Amino acid sequence: MNQRKKTGKWDAFRLSEKEKIKDLTLRQKLQYILDYYWLWILGIGIALFLIIYMVYRAGFAVKDYWFYAVFANTMENGGNHSPLWEDYVSYAGYDTRQKNVEMNASSYFDPSVSGGTNNSYYQAFVALTESGALDVVVLGEEGLKAVGSSGRLLDLRDEKCGSILEDYADRIVYCIPYDEEYSRDPVPVGIDLSDSLLVTRYHLYPDDCVLGISAYTQRPESAATFLKFVLQED
Repeated sequence: MNQRKKTGKWDAFRLSEKEKIKDLTLRQKLQYILDYYWLWILGIGIALFLIIYMVYRAGFAVKDYWFYAVFANTMENGGNHSPLWEDYVSYAGYDTRQKNVEMNASSYFDPSVSGGTNNSYYQAFVALTESGALDVVVLGEEGLKAVGSSGRLLDLRDEKCGSILEDYADRIVYCIPYDEEYSRDPVPVGIDLSDSLLVTRYHLYPDDCVLGISAYTQRPESAATFLKFVLQED
């Protein structure tokens, strides 16, 4: 009984709407629909856009990475499609139609200071690192040491690093791990880039900057390629 009442009301509504527009011109009918139903049209349009976007992302968007870097605490443009990004992609010969090159230069944290780990940027950095997506992080020396002490940077003595420790022996930065079971001695975790292209050409940092390799990276060779790039002669 209730269903018949609802159906009857709907039929009456449709009939009323037809009566309102039956004598209008096509242009007036379109204007009437826009005036009274624009919210419905907008909602349906947004829903369709989201569905199409999600289908595209799920089926067609590039998901994997050639290289993923975080440049923390810089005020300069070092993100995607910046001069740094463009030059590095060209240097490495990466085809970004196959995989992504991601450079995040919009992250601000310093774990070496009190409360420096209590912000959303640092939490996002930790999640990115532990997901295995991140390859390298660059920030000031004390901040880099603090990240290394937490165990989130690769020990450069690891065989995954290849010859990085030997190739950049005069640039190595050490930290003391918080976990004494791992080591009570200084551990090599960073490469000093204070005279690299990051400073001299791209001006991401005024002077002090050190690169660390994520402890969970699956692409240590990409870090080696990036080091060769930024330590070219300007």
